Amino acid sequence: MKTIKILTLGALAASISFAADAPTVTPVDQCRLALDNAKTNLPSNAYAAKLTLAEGYGTLNALETIYADDDESKLIPTFLENCKKYAEIAKLQGETQAIQNHIAENWEKRAATNRTIEAIQEQIGEARSGKVSDLEAEKQAIKAQKDKLEASKNEAMDKLNALQSQMIQVTKDARGIILSMSDILFDVGRATLKTDLMTSLAKIAGILSVYQQFDVSIEGNTDNTGSEEFNMTLSQQRAENVMKFLVEQGIAETRLTAKGLGMTMPIADNSTKEGRQKNRRVDLVITDRTQKVK
Repeated sequence: MKTIKILTLGALAASISFAADAPTVTPVDQCRLALDNAKTNLPSNAYAAKLTLAEGYGTLNALETIYADDDESKLIPTFLENCKKYAEIAKLQGETQAIQNHIAENWEKRAATNRTIEAIQEQIGEARSGKVSDLEAEKQAIKAQKDKLEASKNEAMDKLNALQSQMIQVTKDARGIILSMSDILFDVGRATLKTDLMTSLAKIAGILSVYQQFDVSIEGNTDNTGSEEFNMTLSQQRAENVMKFLVEQGIAETRLTAKGLGMTMPIADNSTKEGRQKNRRVDLVITDRTQKVK
């Protein structure tokens, strides 16, 4: 026997009232929440993050207009995704600036370390001049410097390896550490950076800001589709745009170089689709400046 439940008018009204009171989280709300969270605890001098947030809030305004006109518009998911990317980039930029601030606050500690090194170097000088016969201090100083540099390089390599993904390949050869970024991070035939690429570059900038001994050569590469002149220009523009973004993140321009190689440096066979896709890339060649000094 089936039991039929009959709702009283009061219970039905209460049910309808509860449903009406349940909050609806709209794409506009999601976008605003992501941007507001990224703004939380932002350092006062995180100017790059503030610029990114300004672009994000501009996207929020556009999203509000679209949603008000048509809350089922196909443009809404794209604008919401871009908004979240801006929030993510701004958060990374803020964290990078916080690291830089921390380094500045500990400048006195670095100065003390430098004074210790100078004292050791003075002992070395005395040993060489014959005032001190025991050269153990020199050996220990050299060993300490080598150990410090090696530990720093290993830490940086671990952090760079953590960036390995479908879009970024991390390798190492005689030139240094190479971060090879896929062509899908650019629109076809264009040099404008996509938000995914900006997110990855913001992470790389955070690492470079900590490990000051590294310089970066940015190399743009293409396949052999199209004219040689067009490919050379496109690869140069992509490399320069990547360099410009890193400078905006606080990386000194003196540590960076950008050059377009066009189709001259393929790493795969241009006669296949897969080979051409591998050849369309931007490489960041990271070198240790201290290794160049004798």
